[in-house]
Amino acid sequence: MDNWQILLPTLVLGYLLGSFSFARLVFAIRRPGEAPPPLRTPSKDGQAALVSHAVGATNVMIAFGPRWGMFVTALDILKGFLPTLALRLLFPEDHYHLVVGVAVLVGHLWPVWHRFVGGGGNSSIIGMVLAISPLGVLVTHAIGMLVGRFFPMVAFLGGIALLIPWFMVRNGPLSPDALFAVVITILYVAAQLPAAFEIARMKRAGHPLDIRHIMNTMKRSAAIGKPGAEAMADPAADGTESPAGNGTETREGSDP
Repeated sequence: MDNWQILLPTLVLGYLLGSFSFARLVFAIRRPGEAPPPLRTPSKDGQAALVSHAVGATNVMIAFGPRWGMFVTALDILKGFLPTLALRLLFPEDHYHLVVGVAVLVGHLWPVWHRFVGGGGNSSIIGMVLAISPLGVLVTHAIGMLVGRFFPMVAFLGGIALLIPWFMVRNGPLSPDALFAVVITILYVAAQLPAAFEIARMKRAGHPLDIRHIMNTMKRSAAIGKPGAEAMADPAADGTESPAGNGTETREGSDP
């Protein structure tokens, strides 16, 4: 894989494709002229909030409902799946498909079109790995979701990190696929570090984060078919309202 005439366009086009935000496109169509609102995750005491400016399927679900959220999720999966599959079929003896997968993820996390503030990357990773090892996606993310029932903070990270041992066993510990899994895990963690540091700071200040807030919002939205913001504010959903925070800022977050 030393043909720079293929490698360089693969990196550039992959990054530019990854930088395209379907979530922002939905907001531009549904709410022209308005910026997507940040995601606010309150602390357990309601006295502070983690504010994420990342924009992805979760923002769309909260603003417009579960159908729109799933629509953006599907598009983000395809954004990772299609270029990875195309290069895997075009160059079966090379590893350009792994290169384009990494480039798409970098673009999704740090898009040049949007001041390097992107989405969480979960859906794009699922898409590219579907093109490489469909069974691997099912196994690792099923385990990640199971672990996430007890440790919600690591639900998505667990599914991604488990790709490392999956590809090590499947293809060898020094295989390009295993290296690919290591790289996308590092990139994913790097994008989440600002939020992780802010969560730790809030906890030290006596305002531990309500880490189940986003998951509960998604569940209620799916259950009653309303946008997440309406679902959380609707007492009929479960008889309670979620607390609103004061707004502790961070730039990064995750989307499913």
